Amino acid sequence: MTHIKKKPETLASIVLKYQELLRLPQSSGSINLKKHYFKVFALIRPTISSSTYQVKFEYQGGRIPQVWVCGLLSKGTSSSEIPHKFSVDEKKNQVHICLFRTKYSEFDSQSSLSKNIIPWTCEWLHFYELYLITGNWYGNGEHPNGKKRKTEN
Repeated sequence: MTHIKKKPETLASIVLKYQELLRLPQSSGSINLKKHYFKVFALIRPTISSSTYQVKFEYQGGRIPQVWVCGLLSKGTSSSEIPHKFSVDEKKNQVHICLFRTKYSEFDSQSSLSKNIIPWTCEWLHFYELYLITGNWYGNGEHPNGKKRKTEN
């Protein structure tokens, strides 16, 4: 079996991803081209009747984006109550949310953030709000602990 070797991600590609995120409402960020890294904070409101959330996007060239929702713990939710997450940084009051599983190659460095990461973040926030109301996670998919979840009917 022949394996195709992927080309390293170019600086231009990293800058384009950074610019995509800066188009989000009330966004700000910083980029370090030497390290092929950027961080962007943006406010996201998943639906017209939703709350607005501060989201931090971190990206290291050639790797998967890390998406953190800031401030969830200060809304009275304990870290153990937040579903579909990779981790919680209680000191920084941020939750590393699970948008996809790397083992399924749903994202690679050639992917556009505006076509997957941003919409998936909005979906996660919407499902989180439904979870707060119903106690059920409607996002489906596989959770970081390896268990498959079914959509509730």
